[in-house]
Amino acid sequence: MKYVVSLVLAGWLASVAQAQPLPVTKGLEVRDDQLSEKQLKDFQQLTQQKVAEFQRYLSIIADPTQSGQVRELAIENAQMLFLPDSRMQVGSVKGKLLVKEYPLTVYLRRLRNLEKKYFDVNITFYDLALVGDWEKTQTGYVTTATYFQHFQGRGKDGRMQYEDKTVKQLGVDLRNRKDPFYAEHRWTVLLGDVRVTEVQPKRPNQ
Repeated sequence: MKYVVSLVLAGWLASVAQAQPLPVTKGLEVRDDQLSEKQLKDFQQLTQQKVAEFQRYLSIIADPTQSGQVRELAIENAQMLFLPDSRMQVGSVKGKLLVKEYPLTVYLRRLRNLEKKYFDVNITFYDLALVGDWEKTQTGYVTTATYFQHFQGRGKDGRMQYEDKTVKQLGVDLRNRKDPFYAEHRWTVLLGDVRVTEVQPKRPNQ
């Protein structure tokens, strides 16, 4: 129950964070189609927080020791962080680099079902996510965020069957959207497509 409550709270905080009011400073006049440098830095920090939240959900979804209810809630909350129709690339090295791409919803389900292939699955993240500078577009701003993932899959005997470190880069979309909860327009950050930029495999005998 503790995990369920924490995930519900995290999901609620995510919905609030992605629809937060404009971070205006005292005496700053805000334009509807443009943000100040200070505001853009605030949204860079928010983006880093959202990536970290997504990483926590991935670790929970992949963990076979978590209850089914907790993992399902993590899947729902993870999807709330993304633009509709976002896609995820998955990379692995078995002789050569193989990259496959799935709709985000399909990827999250496949991640949950890895327990059928491995007895134990562990996903951790090393280093903070790196968020680039915002680029102005006709609809708002875009940037990319890079995160670093460590995957481990073990068999029933506890031996490592597959392990790698993967660098992934995801798109980030910042724009003034109409929020259904608040019934008004607010600048919001949503994550987008995720692509593999590097995979460093480790063999079971390493």
